[in-house]
Amino acid sequence: MVEVRNTVESNKTRVTEAEERISTLEDDLEVAKADLASAIKRISTLESKTDELENRGRRKNLRLFGLRERAENNQPLLEYVEQLLPRWLGCHDKTFTLERAHRTLSKPKPGQNRGVIIRFLKFQDREFVINTAKKLNIQHEGNKLLFVPDLSTETLRQRNEFNAVRQKFVEKGLYRGFQIHPCRMRVLHESKMQLFATPREAEEFYQKII
Repeated sequence: MVEVRNTVESNKTRVTEAEERISTLEDDLEVAKADLASAIKRISTLESKTDELENRGRRKNLRLFGLRERAENNQPLLEYVEQLLPRWLGCHDKTFTLERAHRTLSKPKPGQNRGVIIRFLKFQDREFVINTAKKLNIQHEGNKLLFVPDLSTETLRQRNEFNAVRQKFVEKGLYRGFQIHPCRMRVLHESKMQLFATPREAEEFYQKII
């Protein structure tokens, strides 16, 4: 009986020690989960700030699509675009000063024209070009020219997620573009501007108003 009692007591001790170790491990796991969640949040914040800084650095840029490869011939591309911008926009008395103009670095596919990244000296000139070009059907050498903001890869990815629901609002005449940072889609409904952080939010709102 003594041996049995000793065995039982020994087993109780081992069970108690095991429970304590399990409890300690569970506590450590909760701490690790909290640390991981905190680290993920910090990384997300840093990524967001980095993306914001990148877009700020591009705020005087725009991208031009549709310009034929080597359309400038032997003339520097910057001079070529600088000279033609007033004609394209129908404002011959206005001049634009550019800091840079170059093709995107990717190698063009056969029959495809690379985009042109244009950097203006003045942000106001960039805004004038973007807003004026929206109202025009600009053609050059048989190609339609399109002027769009030069945005970071992450911002473009976020905007592309809205493509399906954005088209629905475009068809209703309610779409009003995007807020750059944080990325929000804008919709004007009954004289009130609505901002959507996710496509799901936008879709839910669309279903309510149709």
